[in-house]
Amino acid sequence: MIIHTSGKAHLPGCTHIDPADIQPPRYGWVLAPSPGAWRRLTPSSPLRATQGNTERAAVSRCESCDATQ
Repeated sequence: MIIHTSGKAHLPGCTHIDPADIQPPRYGWVLAPSPGAWRRLTPSSPLRATQGNTERAAVSRCESCDATQ
């Protein structure tokens, strides 16, 4: 999962993100999120980036990415 500065999570291949832009400090990411992590994303259950900008935490899902799940 890719985590934007806004706290929104995106999946690889999201059309909202230019792959060349996915680098710190703007983005953080989690290469191997736990099963179900995508569905658990909420402000009360954030997902913290493990790589890139590890200060990033996802609290919501990209609607376009969510439609693919």
